Amino acid sequence: MHEAVGTSTAVMIFTSLGGAIAYMLYGLNASGLPLYSVGYVNLLQWVLLAGTSIPMAQVGAHVAHKINPKSLKWVFIVIMIYMGLKMIGIFSWLGLPI
Repeated sequence: MHEAVGTSTAVMIFTSLGGAIAYMLYGLNASGLPLYSVGYVNLLQWVLLAGTSIPMAQVGAHVAHKINPKSLKWVFIVIMIYMGLKMIGIFSWLGLPI
């Protein structure tokens, strides 16, 4: 499971980088964007997001190595189920504010 966490992180770096570059290129000629934007990417928000994500990723990696692999697997399963249900709108459909 620990290897899966590392592999998943490596894959996410490349996919998110590709998406960010695409948003930058497709939005180059867009009007009405906020200051400090390159295409559809606001650099100020990107700096704030990256500035908190990088240290918290290190905290997450540290915690992941301390947790029992079986427990980590169950936490991952629960998070994936929650995200899937959230994406298809089950919680909104049921009127739940989560």
